[in-house]
Amino acid sequence: MESIVIFTDGACSGNPGPGGWGSIVALDNGQVSELGGGESDTTNNRMEMTATIRALAKIATPTTARILLYTDSTYVIKGITQWVDGWRSRGWKNAEGKDVANRDLWEELMRQVGRLKPANIEWKYVRGHAGFAGNERCDEIAVAFSKRQ
Repeated sequence: MESIVIFTDGACSGNPGPGGWGSIVALDNGQVSELGGGESDTTNNRMEMTATIRALAKIATPTTARILLYTDSTYVIKGITQWVDGWRSRGWKNAEGKDVANRDLWEELMRQVGRLKPANIEWKYVRGHAGFAGNERCDEIAVAFSKRQ
C-alpha cells in the first residue's frame, strides 16, 4: 500500500507571541514539499494546528493512500482523535462548559480530515527535539518563520 508521510511542527516566541509553523509532505508519487508560515501574535497550539491543516490541504483527493502524520503535539493528536467529537456534541464547549479554544482551527482540521476520506490518517507522536529528522526540519522552518527569517 502506498503511503503519504507528513511531519509538522509549530513554534512560538512567547505564548502568545510571534509564531511559525512548518510541514513536510512526502506524497506517494515521490514529490516532497516543505511548507511554512508565521503570524505576529499567536500561540504554539495554533501554530501546531496550522502546520497540520496546511499539510493535509496539500494532499489531492481522492486518495486511498495511507497517510502517516508525525507530530510532537499531543494537543493536536488528542484533540482530533479523542476530544473533538465531544466538543462538537456539546456545542463547542469543553468539559468545564467553557468555549473550546481554537474552534476555528478545529473545524478546519475536521474539514480537511473529512475531505480526505476514505483515506486513513494515522496520527503518530514523535518526541520533539529528539533527533527525528522530519520533526527537526519542521522545527527549523517554524522557528525561522517565528523570527521572521
